[in-house]
Amino acid sequence: MQNGGPDYKKLYQESLERLARAEQDTYHYQLQLAASRQEAGQYQHQYQQQTKEHQRQIGQYEQELIILKHELNQLRRRVFGITSDNLVQKATEAGQLDLFYLNAPPQAVEASETLLAEEVKESNETQQKKNRGRASAPRMVFPEHLEAEEVVIDPEGDLNAYHIIGQEVTEILVHQPERFKIKRIIRRKWALNNPQDIEPTGVLMAPIPSRTVKRGLFDESVLAHLLISKYVDHLPLYRLRMMFQRQDITISPSTLSDNVAAAAGALKPIYQALKRETLANRYLQVDETEFKVHKSGKKGSCHRGYMWVYHAPCDGLVFFDYQPGRDHTGPAGILKEFKGVLQTDAYKVYQSLFAHKDGVTQLFCMAHIRRKFDEAAGNDLARASYAVKKIAVLYAIEKEIRESKTPLSEEQIVAIRMEKCLPVLKEMKSWLEQQYAAKLVGPIATAVAYALPLWDAMSVYLLHGHLRIDNNEIENAIRPLAIGRKNYLFAGTHETAQNAAIIYSLFATCKKHQVNPQAWLTDVLAKINDPDYEGKYSDLMPHRWKLNR
Repeated sequence: MQNGGPDYKKLYQESLERLARAEQDTYHYQLQLAASRQEAGQYQHQYQQQTKEHQRQIGQYEQELIILKHELNQLRRRVFGITSDNLVQKATEAGQLDLFYLNAPPQAVEASETLLAEEVKESNETQQKKNRGRASAPRMVFPEHLEAEEVVIDPEGDLNAYHIIGQEVTEILVHQPERFKIKRIIRRKWALNNPQDIEPTGVLMAPIPSRTVKRGLFDESVLAHLLISKYVDHLPLYRLRMMFQRQDITISPSTLSDNVAAAAGALKPIYQALKRETLANRYLQVDETEFKVHKSGKKGSCHRGYMWVYHAPCDGLVFFDYQPGRDHTGPAGILKEFKGVLQTDAYKVYQSLFAHKDGVTQLFCMAHIRRKFDEAAGNDLARASYAVKKIAVLYAIEKEIRESKTPLSEEQIVAIRMEKCLPVLKEMKSWLEQQYAAKLVGPIATAVAYALPLWDAMSVYLLHGHLRIDNNEIENAIRPLAIGRKNYLFAGTHETAQNAAIIYSLFATCKKHQVNPQAWLTDVLAKINDPDYEGKYSDLMPHRWKLNR
């Protein structure tokens, strides 16, 4: 610097340094920007790749769902023994469940009707042969104080060419609620006004109306009263006899028992129709209960027979079948053609018959499993409470399904059960396996050992919306029999035990469909013995009779 002026050389040098630093900073910024752009490009590429992968996975999951729904459809078909597409309404879209019903198909009902017609014809011919060889017994005389209602029946057609020459009178006892009366059927005899006229028949008389008991004393209303009093109101025939006696109507014990047997025999075609339609269902519940039969010639000694009960929840049908024993003979014969889901308790006969039978899938009863743990609460409260609470969750879900404000479709029920019930069943199975490995003792060990072998089969009820979690419905159907046998104690013979099975079957079905048994039985007994009745026997079953009223 000269004369105190600025040092331009130094200033120039400093400006060059600042420029160099600026260029260096710019270069670093450019490098960072390039790196950022490269990193952004990598992120974008990675995002695109991830999006493609997610789309691929979604497509794969959709395909897997379709495959799983298809496999579920195939499993449901195997479970219910369905081999024909004619029984299935195919899903309209991929990934939906096929729709099929567990009710008896119409063709099974029609086939039963054809068999019934042949059986009834054969039964009538057999009964006519028996009646021809039977000696006539003297008829009982009714007390005079009973009200008499006269019904005059004349031959059909024009009777102007005839006049009355006499009449035949048949008296039968009629029951009305809380009172009896006599129906006096008067069949007047008509003779020609001109005896010389030989073309028409000389004497005409209307045929006597057909009745359940030929030449019997009782109207169908009395027969209905006897059956309902014994099998619905649980009154032994001895008490019924005393009730008649209080109105000065003396009836022998054999007359009462013979009329009950005759009514049961008349109802047999309807029982056969009920039995066939029940067995045509693809979902049955089965149970058995003790039914004692008096041993002939051994006073005070009884044979221990069994009522085997078959219930079709989808159609609301029940039939009882009496067997002398509790072995496999009864269910093996009854269910030899059955295919579908069979729900029972863990009685060994069911497992030996159906555990490996083609076309039959076993389903057990959650109520029986719960009962075992409930009984074990005194032995191990903590474990028993855990099991009972887990099972209560399953029942709560079933209650939610039943009480839905809008009725749920079968597929919706399956979806709810799969979502909510399946995790509970899996968790419970794992817990059961842990408890079984712990080698517990006492009632809690019994409960675990009972439940664990049945647990996998219990999941079958998830597969169809109409399947039940337990067989409580069939136990409810058995309850009237349990009450009745406490009153009449035993059946007189094996034949009367099977008659009881017929009547219990029809009354249980009446109850399921809220049919008045008195009205149904009085009407049906009149129709089934009427030669002019042109309807089907299957239409006289309680649920069909109700629809046709």
